[in-house]
Amino acid sequence: MLRDGWREVRIADLGRVVTGTTPHAADAGSWGDAVDFITPGDQRPGARDVRPARRLSAAGAQRLASRLVPAGSTLVTCIGATIGKTSLTARPAVTNQQVNAVVPEEVTVTREFLYYLLTAHAPRIAQVASGSAAQIVTKRQFERLRVLLPPRAEQVRIAGLLGPLDDKIAANQRAARTALELAEAMYDRLVSDVPSMPRRLGDLADLRYGKALPAASRRPGRVPVYGSGGVVGAHDLALVSGPGIVVGRKGTAGAVHWSQRDFFPIDTVFYVAEVAADVPLEFLFFALRRLGLAGLRSDSAVPGLSRGSVLTSRLPVPGPRSLREFRREVRPLFALRESLATQSTALAALRDALLPATFMT
Repeated sequence: MLRDGWREVRIADLGRVVTGTTPHAADAGSWGDAVDFITPGDQRPGARDVRPARRLSAAGAQRLASRLVPAGSTLVTCIGATIGKTSLTARPAVTNQQVNAVVPEEVTVTREFLYYLLTAHAPRIAQVASGSAAQIVTKRQFERLRVLLPPRAEQVRIAGLLGPLDDKIAANQRAARTALELAEAMYDRLVSDVPSMPRRLGDLADLRYGKALPAASRRPGRVPVYGSGGVVGAHDLALVSGPGIVVGRKGTAGAVHWSQRDFFPIDTVFYVAEVAADVPLEFLFFALRRLGLAGLRSDSAVPGLSRGSVLTSRLPVPGPRSLREFRREVRPLFALRESLATQSTALAALRDALLPATFMT
């Protein structure tokens, strides 16, 4: 039984659905810094905002003008392993072909409510997927999916309940990025202003291989699971005590990640172990980021990072007194980032609990 004023509609009734496309790889002139280009990899699970890795040039955006969607459009991944993942555009954008964008018909639905509506229906969208080689929800299937739409006043109330939670999560993420940037600036100042001695990474620490942990083998828990691209899930047991450093070995080889908490690195990464007592782990984190490890990747079908090539890399290392001072200055910034992340996790859990209850009939 429908709640008062709620009605059943198709997604196509809520706005214009636009399937994205990708410029030809050889068309270098299409890439620049004018318009966001968004792929499923730029969407983060449970995050409303999106941070695109690439942008189009003005000329590239003009060539794809029919695929350009405005700010306030809801993006839904409809091809691949993450079907149903959603985000909300903050600026005009073009997506790749794995994403359907819904440009809201604002006399029918508010842009903020549309985002939460489609986010709540992500499991249903994923269930529609078909195909053996690659899971896909076609544009036609997507447009015909039926959802319940409340009166406009109720839309505003629901978005007003959920939106501040995502606003605070986004503010926390900005503050965390600022803290990291400040700590990195301290590192840059240290190695540029203080006399340093080049030392082999292998003389300062070791790199160990992570352990395979398929998604099907993970148990519910709060331990972050790290792959080469960062956190890829959670588990109930840790492999490594935090804080720690993770280095991508395959896939996003050369990427460097920090975990303040105990964590589980899988077999596509290395983790840093046996760190010399006089070298702060935070210093090694920034030193590894500055090494340009992606340039050490092997040229193969699946580029990988050689443990030996990383361990023989040389780092500028200041004296013990300067390193102790650096550690004293940056540790509060790392602690702040962890505090913000913990708060955001709690806010996301509250939002995710409210979502299904809000849209139940």
